[in-house]
Amino acid sequence: MKFSPKGTYLFSVFPGGVQAWGAENFERINRFIHPGVRLIDFSPNEKFMVTLSPEPISALPDDHPGKSQYPFGPESEGHKLVIWDLQTGLPARTFALPPNLEKTKTMPWPLIKWSFDDKYCARVGPDALAIYDTSDFSLLEKKLVKIEGIVDFEFAPAGVRFATNRKSDPLEAVLAYWTPEQGNQTAKVSVMQVPTKKVLRTVNLNQVSDVKMFWQQDAKYLCCKVDRHTKSKKTMFTNLEIFQLFERDIPVEKIELSEIVLSFQWEPKGHRFVTISKTYNPNDNPAMANNTVSFYDIEEAKVNSKLASVLKKWVAFKVMPEKYSNDLLFSPKGRFIVVSTIKPIGSVLEFYDLDFDGEKPKDQSSKVSSNLKLIRTQEQNGLSALKWDPSGRFVAAWSSAWKHKIENGYKIYDQVGQLIREELVDGFKDFNWRPRPASLLSASDRKKVRKNLKEYSVQFDEIDTMEEDAEQREIILKRKSLLSEWTSWRESVIAKLEKLGYTEHQTKRKAEVIEEIKEEVLEETEEVVE
Repeated sequence: MKFSPKGTYLFSVFPGGVQAWGAENFERINRFIHPGVRLIDFSPNEKFMVTLSPEPISALPDDHPGKSQYPFGPESEGHKLVIWDLQTGLPARTFALPPNLEKTKTMPWPLIKWSFDDKYCARVGPDALAIYDTSDFSLLEKKLVKIEGIVDFEFAPAGVRFATNRKSDPLEAVLAYWTPEQGNQTAKVSVMQVPTKKVLRTVNLNQVSDVKMFWQQDAKYLCCKVDRHTKSKKTMFTNLEIFQLFERDIPVEKIELSEIVLSFQWEPKGHRFVTISKTYNPNDNPAMANNTVSFYDIEEAKVNSKLASVLKKWVAFKVMPEKYSNDLLFSPKGRFIVVSTIKPIGSVLEFYDLDFDGEKPKDQSSKVSSNLKLIRTQEQNGLSALKWDPSGRFVAAWSSAWKHKIENGYKIYDQVGQLIREELVDGFKDFNWRPRPASLLSASDRKKVRKNLKEYSVQFDEIDTMEEDAEQREIILKRKSLLSEWTSWRESVIAKLEKLGYTEHQTKRKAEVIEEIKEEVLEETEEVVE
């Protein structure tokens, strides 16, 4: 089972393909025939679905009884990857798997990646990047982008507005890719504009073992985690290369570390990030607490007058060594993060607040705005995965029977780590929150809500009071009924008076303020004066 990115549809896989469920009661609304399908994925705006099956597509003969309902023609013969148009329910394009993926045991997924607006998609081929226009799924300029040795790429998750763009200019699609060292050529990370295919920025790298690319949610930053080795290749360490896409000329901040970074995560819609790292040791003992959790923020920015840009410097304002932690998960709203130790026995969840409203400890840098506080620690045996709900108010942590048989089930915590609900379920396997669509409120509407939040709070407090106390509920409802009855009567009287010729002004009396002074003797005593 899998939700579409905005939660509009729920998809279930069955031997013959995929079924889509939706509408008010999540009824079955469509079926996509693709025998043996194993993996599914979606474009960000839910226009397209991608399915992959190990079984090659076979074209049906013209006299086959199921020919009229079969979605594939002779042109799809032998293909395994299908892109579906979710509105029509028909295949938009099919592909054969590259020869290097036909025999692989671990399939990289997704194979098709999308621009933020669904206008373009791309896939890696041997020494090339294929970028398609999704209006007809033809190659841009009808040719591949030749990139020798390309290993991987990632589209920016949001549209980018560069420093040279005007505010009225549309947001642009951007992708980043990397290539390894080849012969005398260095490894490279490049940022490319789509659909122009113009390379906007390239960074050269030496002694590279691997590169992982992490886009910040608003596509303001791109962090490349570059795992490097010494010349002897006996030791490994990590550099972080941070591209600042909204600054002029896209400056790159380099953070050189002596350890190798195991996990990295950006704060959504923010500039902070957190890492888990450790000193490289091929004979590492997992029973030892060798990991280090580091929290990064931007120091006070300095303005470069020559570049007309703001130079940012990220610093680790809090470093916690000797930890077992191996997983990071930021709240989708930012500020709160769960740092967890995921293992069958002795799993631990630590809930941190990066903007704690209190005195800042002396061991945290005063040059950053963050104020880190460990709010609560929870233990949960058998923990295999966790996930925040879209509102950022709750986090689910579960033990999956796919991993082991230890205390299978789930627990739900609030954002500060307080246990809200727990349930043990035999054979429990997976948990999914339904994604939320984008808000229907405009920016001005949201600003208005924030401005009048106290008024809305009164309404919510009244609802809470009604739910908590049945007696108070009856009193509140009676008051509302009386007020509604009086308002209705008043309006009817005004309407009758207007029919008799009275103007609206005449039907309303001016309010008069009467001031009355009343003297009252509170205490009286008699005193004899001689």
